[in-house]
Amino acid sequence: MSDDASGVRGATGPRIATDFSYRGIDAAFLENKALRVLVLPGKGGDIVEFRDKRTDVDVLWRTPHNWTPPEDRYVPTAAETTWNDHYPGGWQVNLPVAGGGWEIDGNAYGIHGESALLPWDAEVVCDDDEAVTLRLTVELVRYPFEIERELTLPARESRLEIEESVTNLGDRSLEYVWQQHVTLGPPLLSPSARLDLPPATGINADYGDAFPNARLKGDAKFEWPHSPGKDGGEVDLREIPPEDATIHDQSFAVDMDDGWYALTNPDLDLGFALTFPLEPFECLWYWQPFGGYHEAPWFNRNYNVGLEPTTAYPGGNVPRAQRENGTMKELEPGETVTAKFSAMTYGGLESVSDVDPDGAVEGTDVGGE
Repeated sequence: MSDDASGVRGATGPRIATDFSYRGIDAAFLENKALRVLVLPGKGGDIVEFRDKRTDVDVLWRTPHNWTPPEDRYVPTAAETTWNDHYPGGWQVNLPVAGGGWEIDGNAYGIHGESALLPWDAEVVCDDDEAVTLRLTVELVRYPFEIERELTLPARESRLEIEESVTNLGDRSLEYVWQQHVTLGPPLLSPSARLDLPPATGINADYGDAFPNARLKGDAKFEWPHSPGKDGGEVDLREIPPEDATIHDQSFAVDMDDGWYALTNPDLDLGFALTFPLEPFECLWYWQPFGGYHEAPWFNRNYNVGLEPTTAYPGGNVPRAQRENGTMKELEPGETVTAKFSAMTYGGLESVSDVDPDGAVEGTDVGGE
């Protein structure tokens, strides 16, 4: 097949289609010769497949429990149940809250807010030889926020470009937490994989009694990636425990030198990287359920990582804790905040030292020094 745009546009893309359903939910595909991306406009605009065609590996994680599609425009109130009941895994946009439930004026949220539980409007805004673009929009129910998300897949690149905006349609200033809830799983995730971040400060959650299977010391601050362990030793967070490790931890990377992360598995000759803006996404949540999340609906069944750029931390005691540490954000009436992300797959590396939004991933070659 020719390498020019007209050749690529054949059976391998770039192409886009919106006339599909997935478990009864409106679905769309974006595809080129390198990537296949499955999006659910009918449920939060979730990305539930990010398949690298060279290796035929979907890097995203899918939940083990029997999740169900949410009812039309269903907004959670139950603090710990609704969002997980309808959680397929993959990649969600969470607004106007991420983490624990939040009491708001005249109403309340359960975990992770409402944006991932609503149907979004979908429109194809680009479909040519150079790229395909899907625009997703939604207006929230309990919060006067309008969200727009554009997903663009260039013709010949193993990279998805995302541009998002959030607008306050209300007449008063409103607090918010905005999160990209990205979860990665096997086969990319394994003890052969390595997690790389730029220089950062690490913070572990104040566990209390909530993390009986933690390996990390709770309520700790450290230089990433060397976390103090619960047993008094040191844990290198670049390393991935095995599936039978029975571990569950939560860490936050803050004060990052740059906005990116990369999970690399040289045994598969495959990695996944994401770039994000540090303003307003000033922290990266690192969810670590390595077969040890003991509570419902998991019961020690999930082996995955959540690598989640977020505008505030921690995930609990919302909104007081985020106000106290100064990470809670606000939008003025009529104000719009925007952000750009770049998600990509790559090969040939054992570790990563830098990721560029244009798709350049630098690091140590397989077999290199």
